[in-house]
Amino acid sequence: MEAAARSRARSGFEGFVELYRAQYGMYARARLQDAGPAAEVVAWTFGYVEAGWDAVLGCPEPTAVCWALLRGAVSRRTEVGRPAGDWLHETLPAAAADAVLLRYRLGLDLPAAARLMGVSAGVVEVELRAALRILART
Repeated sequence: MEAAARSRARSGFEGFVELYRAQYGMYARARLQDAGPAAEVVAWTFGYVEAGWDAVLGCPEPTAVCWALLRGAVSRRTEVGRPAGDWLHETLPAAAADAVLLRYRLGLDLPAAARLMGVSAGVVEVELRAALRILART
């Protein structure tokens, strides 16, 4: 890869990190309930994304790929040596739990939650409705 292309790719990755680092951290802290492990998970996610940045950019929705990596890393961390307590993710399907957490616990509006998850606002709205139906039955 030529130097100019590497520089553009690096700038794109750095812009992505700048745009999403704080929100990824808020999500990870909300689920892990501990800033240290949350920071580790976010750092791992960005490191993994950086290593495969060209492949990520080749995906139809790069933000969704990155969100799935973060969600998976947080979920794995909750399974290893952490007490239960992430009741949303224990009760609801992952996407619905994420939508509830982002919208109601972290206070993101629908468009912001959708951008973070790499989906449309309509998808987030559907996930929220599904979550309400499931929670009403529990």
